[in-house]
Order: sequence, then C-alpha cells, then structure tokens
Amino acid sequence: MIELIEHKKVRPDNPVLIQGLPGLGLVGKIAVQYLIDQYNPPLIAKIVSDLIPLPDGSAGVRVEEEDLKLASIDLYYLKRESSKRDVLLMTSEAQPVPWGQYRIAERVIKYVGSLGVNLVLALGGYVPGSPNIKGVFACTNDLDLMKELESYGVKRLRGGYVTGACGIIVGVAHVYGIKSACLLGTTGGSFPDPGASKSVLMVVDKIIGGQTDFSEMDEMIEKERELMEELRRAAREVAEAEAPKEETSLPYHM
Repeated sequence: MIELIEHKKVRPDNPVLIQGLPGLGLVGKIAVQYLIDQYNPPLIAKIVSDLIPLPDGSAGVRVEEEDLKLASIDLYYLKRESSKRDVLLMTSEAQPVPWGQYRIAERVIKYVGSLGVNLVLALGGYVPGSPNIKGVFACTNDLDLMKELESYGVKRLRGGYVTGACGIIVGVAHVYGIKSACLLGTTGGSFPDPGASKSVLMVVDKIIGGQTDFSEMDEMIEKERELMEELRRAAREVAEAEAPKEETSLPYHM
C-alpha cells in the first residue's frame, strides 16, 4: 500500500523540493525540520505506506494525545517573501524500508512534478575519510547546476555511493527529467550534527534566495558542542580509571 493523502491544494511558484530524512548525523532531518519549526508552513500532503516504519524500525502507530497516527512522509509548502522560489519540504521520522525506497521516491516525484517542481535537493550527511575534510559536497548529473553549486563553495563528490533515500530520490528525479542534486554536509555520523545541517542550509539559501535566521540553530550547535565535550571528558575519566596500575614491590633490606 502506498497512499498519498492531499491536505491542501497549492499552486507554488517555480518550486523546489527539499528532502531531509533521518540519516548520517541526522543532517538532512535537522535541516528540514529547522525550516518547518521556524516558519510553520502548512502540511499539504502525506504518504502512508507499509513501506514506512516507525523510528525503531517496527510497524505500528504513534499515539499522540489520544490520536493514532501512522508513520508517514510529510510534505509542507513554504513560501517566503525573501525567496525567489517556493519550497516543498519533505521529511519523516524514518526512512522507508530499503526494498520500498524506489516506489516511495517515485510516488513523491510524480506528485511534486504535478505541482511544477523542477529542482530536487536531497540533504544528507557525508563521513569523509579524514576528519580534516570539511564542508559541503554535492553530486548531480546536471553540469550547470554543479557549476552553480561550486560557485557557492560546494565541492564535487567524485566517487563512492550515496545510499538510502538521499541518493534514490535524486536518481528517480533524474529519470523523470527533473534536475536534482545531493547536498551532503561532512559529519562524524554517529551523533546529531546541527553544524553540518547549518552548512547545508546556507547553500540552500543561496540557491533559493532565502534569508534563514540561524540564531536558534547556533544555540543547537553550542549545546551539541557542550554535550560532545562532556562525553569526551567522561570517556577520558573511564579510560584513566581502567588503566592498569603500576605494580610496586615491597621494600627489603640486606
């Protein structure tokens, strides 16, 4: 079952789809959720399916204030005076199961295509081979789009794989003739990384002409920095406590 439920009819102006689902460092999820929290855009559609699990990977419903909700992929319509393009925001609490990723992505692309979307940006995280590699990386089949991204300081991803929903929706969009790109912020990958989310969102702002207020995200970044410092301190203390003690022999005289 893949059911798209439309909540509101919209006629967006030159729209772009921005996807942010849970993944490495929660980079894409944090980025899109931040825009939703900042601007409170209306929910225009959701997709419910047996291919979309709960956050823990199980099947079931979420109970919220006596209301039952199926896991879903949600689409919001964001219109800002500062932006030169309208935005459709796509997010969820979990990615579709691997064998359902293509079908869900195709359903999304067909729907947003009917609304006039001509650009798809999938936001995610990228764990580089060295911690010294920082910034935003991108991959796309559109050379003009890549040149535009490089003018914003984005680096070209030259090999490897972009797995999961972040890679698949870009590939499916390309099949349907819609310009698309993955925007990946470098991250450690193991913990939520709002810093990487901000770096990706700053590129998005340049593409759509937005003027996002990042003050609350800066607070998130500082809290995450403090948390990571506490974890590192605790790890050092545990390592020191478990370190083998030097054996000392009893003194003796002859």
